[in-house]
Amino acid sequence: MALGVVRRALGVSRLIAVSAILALPSAGYAQEAVLSGTVTDSTGGVLPGVTIRAVHAASGNSFEAVTDQRGVYRIAVRVGVYQVRAVLAGFTSQARTGVEVLVGQTAVVNLQMSPGGVAEAVTVTAQTPLIETTSSLGGNVDPRQVQELPVNGRRSRCWRQAVARTPAPPARRRRRRSRTEMAARRASSS
Repeated sequence: MALGVVRRALGVSRLIAVSAILALPSAGYAQEAVLSGTVTDSTGGVLPGVTIRAVHAASGNSFEAVTDQRGVYRIAVRVGVYQVRAVLAGFTSQARTGVEVLVGQTAVVNLQMSPGGVAEAVTVTAQTPLIETTSSLGGNVDPRQVQELPVNGRRSRCWRQAVARTPAPPARRRRRRSRTEMAARRASSS
């Protein structure tokens, strides 16, 4: 009787453990949320290629995305409060602070950017020197100088002498076993 109660208790505890393991992945997905929106210019035209950065206020973690051809972005984030910033060359950067995202929510943050002053400056600090195309080097090389050059393989005679002086490794000889040794070995292995 007591054995049956113990088996039932083990079965129930196993069922609870398996249920908890299967429920954990869904709890992980419950922490996800989405930040999305459209980035436009001051005339209402969409802006593709804008870099959107969302920074989590509590942890400092940042999430980035780039707007597509329709000026739309979508960032999967964790639950919390964010600062959202949009940056594009030629436009003033736009930021929104205090954007709160709740569990499973898709928060829409539309941003409008205005053209910024583009300032370019080119500064020349020095001129590059012209390349010299004439050479003042020259001379003749005679065959004796070529023979004395230290080139790999030129001194093959020295290499052959070094190899000839190196002794060969001793040959391994197998000891021949007697019939009694072989029979004793077979008997011990079986």
